[in-house]
Amino acid sequence: MEVKQLIKEIKENLEKSANTKSIFGDVMKVDDISIIPIGSFTMKGGGGGGFGTMGPKTEAEPEEESKSDEAGAKTGKGGGLGLTVDVKPVGYIKIKDGVAEYVEIIDKTRVILNTLKVFVFMIVVSGIKSLFRRKKK
Repeated sequence: MEVKQLIKEIKENLEKSANTKSIFGDVMKVDDISIIPIGSFTMKGGGGGGFGTMGPKTEAEPEEESKSDEAGAKTGKGGGLGLTVDVKPVGYIKIKDGVAEYVEIIDKTRVILNTLKVFVFMIVVSGIKSLFRRKKK
């Protein structure tokens, strides 16, 4: 199978299966309230490959471990592909009496981590300021 065909098939399968409906479900109805889930979908990927040679072959190496060119240098090739998918709920739309309202789901872990980042940044800046004050004296 060619790489282009493989990528096309992966893309088509993700489009079918990685969507809010298949992950979080259909619209939910409770009494006169409808709830539509909203999600965030992120996909990242990368790949690479290459080939090359490495110095002359030594006599201690078995013949079958690597291919050699005319000068006796080992040659090789390789490649790889990586893909990560992240899906998370971000909120929902609540419809009641014909009025739609977006309700955000707050990720408490993200809020705490961002607060810690700001705190660490303030400590670092404070430390750098105190170093400059000491040098001036």
